[in-house]
Amino acid sequence: MEHKKTQKSTRQTSRNKTYVAKKNTNITQNRNSYHKKSATITQTQSAATAKKTQHTQITQGTKAYKLLALQCNISTNKAKDLIDSGRVSVKGKRLPIARTLLPLNTKFDVLTTPCAVIFEDNDIVALDKSVGVESYNLLKTYPHYKLINRLDKDTSGVILLAKNEKMRQNAIQAFKQKKVEKVYFALIEGKVYEEIVIEKKISTQKDSKAKSHINDHGLHAQSIVTPVQTFTHTTLVSVQIPTGRTHQIRIHLASIKHPIVGDIIYNKTSKIKAKRLMLHCQKTSLLGYRFESGVDIHEAFEIND
Repeated sequence: MEHKKTQKSTRQTSRNKTYVAKKNTNITQNRNSYHKKSATITQTQSAATAKKTQHTQITQGTKAYKLLALQCNISTNKAKDLIDSGRVSVKGKRLPIARTLLPLNTKFDVLTTPCAVIFEDNDIVALDKSVGVESYNLLKTYPHYKLINRLDKDTSGVILLAKNEKMRQNAIQAFKQKKVEKVYFALIEGKVYEEIVIEKKISTQKDSKAKSHINDHGLHAQSIVTPVQTFTHTTLVSVQIPTGRTHQIRIHLASIKHPIVGDIIYNKTSKIKAKRLMLHCQKTSLLGYRFESGVDIHEAFEIND
């Protein structure tokens, strides 16, 4: 499926290109992937001169960042940053320009934790999810879209949303046909010096909190583990998963005595302290798209060894 070219748009016409978020200390905010068009509401100017106050002056048809600053009790610079980073939406649509004129009764939805926009076109949005963000909470910012994949709350990295039902169904079929490539980074305990292919069936108990187990009666699962860099007590590995079972990477690595650092479910007795689960979705490819996180993994995992 080809994308039509549109004037003054950031949409890409080739799906063979890898879309990468810009690097930063934290998950960065790609400010160049937004559509450049916005609806301008005619501003009604009052002939009377209002008295200056300590607060931002608000009139009918006010710039979005000023209105957001007043409503959220934040600085105008902070409001601009929130809008420019794609974290503000109005009526389910992301607000693209901070200077868009809006009426006084505008209600904003603000995603408090940043998720950089890696890429967006007519069919799909690729985000760089931060640690601590629930996948389903992204739908509060994008209520008209559907999740294509999910990441655990404590896992960061590439997450995708379908903008229409056709894309969602195509993505579902791609997953069923195992035509989706996902590559993760993980910091694991112990040292690994060569590639390990783990093929162990997994069953998942889904109560209030999901937990998976290695079970001969479970579903087939494969994880391909490749060492990237070894340290004193740990190894940074990349993990490719042709299958996508709940907690697959976490339970597979724990089953071979190389649990992920910071995993409080499958690595409870670890003596290595960590501020987060050291698991990050680095790349996702499907339907001709290739998306890559812009996170510096050494900084994200705070690797100083």
